[in-house]
Amino acid sequence: MPIDLRAALAADVDFLARLEDLCMRAYATALWGGYRGSFDATSPLAGVRIVTVAGGDAGCLATEPRADHVWVSKLYIHPDHQRRGIGAIVLHRAIAEARAQALPLRLSVLVTNPAQAFYRREGLRAYQHTPERVFMTTEPETAPV
Repeated sequence: MPIDLRAALAADVDFLARLEDLCMRAYATALWGGYRGSFDATSPLAGVRIVTVAGGDAGCLATEPRADHVWVSKLYIHPDHQRRGIGAIVLHRAIAEARAQALPLRLSVLVTNPAQAFYRREGLRAYQHTPERVFMTTEPETAPV
């Protein structure tokens, strides 16, 4: 099962909007009582990559370089492709890309999203909590001085 990443194109926006809806609506609605997607025809696609499995679109990964880390703004795997290790492979590729720049990887997860457990299993740790989000990183925990 070859898993690849390709740059998102304007033609992918409908797929991205449907994917985000499938992956996030329930968690956003549970937290805020409603859902508003972030992908539309005017969405910037810089840093957004489509996850392909055996040549078919299966998800997306969106990363943004920051001064002291690489931020994952989206990692969605279509429900038809979940629980097959695809998300872990994509996440570890993003971690490797960040490490190649000598940077940690960071992301946030809605408190209602069980993906927190996935990220912990894959080696990330929480470094900040808000009422809405858990912020996670690949950085090792530092002991207080």
